[in-house]
Amino acid sequence: MSGILKKFKMLLSDFCLFFIIYMPGRLGRKIRYWYWSKRFKKCGKNVIIDEGVVIHGPEWISVGDNVWIDKYCVLIAGPVNINKGYVKRKQNKNFKFKDGSLVLCNGIHIGIFNIIQAHGGIFIGNNVTTSAGVKIFSLSNYPYAEKHPEVITFANCMVPDDKSVSYIISPVVIEDGVWIGLNSIVLGGTIGKNSFITSNSLVLKDIEKNSYVSGNPAERLKARFRQEES
Repeated sequence: MSGILKKFKMLLSDFCLFFIIYMPGRLGRKIRYWYWSKRFKKCGKNVIIDEGVVIHGPEWISVGDNVWIDKYCVLIAGPVNINKGYVKRKQNKNFKFKDGSLVLCNGIHIGIFNIIQAHGGIFIGNNVTTSAGVKIFSLSNYPYAEKHPEVITFANCMVPDDKSVSYIISPVVIEDGVWIGLNSIVLGGTIGKNSFITSNSLVLKDIEKNSYVSGNPAERLKARFRQEES
C-alpha cells in the first residue's frame, strides 16, 4: 500500500508542476516566482519566469534582480558524474564558481526558446540580453578522446558502456552589457563587456570587450562602441 501511495504522491506532484509551468498570465508568473524562488540557491526581486520554462537543478541557480526568463526556455544546472568517460577540460580563469553553477546577475532578459546548460558552469553579468533561440552550453560531448585517439567514443549518455563517452567541459562567462543575437551558440570562453554577437554566430573562444562579433566560428570585426576605443 505504501508503494501505491508513493506513486500517487509523485503523480500529484508532477500534475501540479505541469500547471505551475504552463499557467498563463499574471497569475502564472506569480505562482512560478513563488515556486522557483524557494528552490533557487538565490532569487532577487522582480524576477519573471514565463510560461513553458523548464528548470533542472534549481538549487544550483542564483538569480539577481530584474531578470526575465522568457517563454519556453530550458535552464539546466548542477554538476554531472562523468568520471568514467574521457573528459577534456578548458579552463576559464574568469569563472569563479563551482562546476554546475548558473549565476544570473541583474537586469537580464533571457530570450524565448533559449537553452542554457550549466553543467560546466555559466556566469551571466548585468544588463545582458540573449535573443530568441540562443543556446549556451558549458558541457558537451567531444568527437574523440584527445589523449586516446585510438579509442572509439560515442556521444550520448545512453550508451551502455559509459567509459566510451567523450566530453568537454568549458565554463562560460558573459560579462556586463553583452547582447547575443538570434540563434547564436556559445560553447565556451568569456565574452567581454559590452560586446555584440550577431545572429547565427558560433562562439568558441574568448571575445575581447566592446567587440562586434560575427561568424562560424565567431571573430571580432570591429569595435561595437566608439567611445570605448579611446
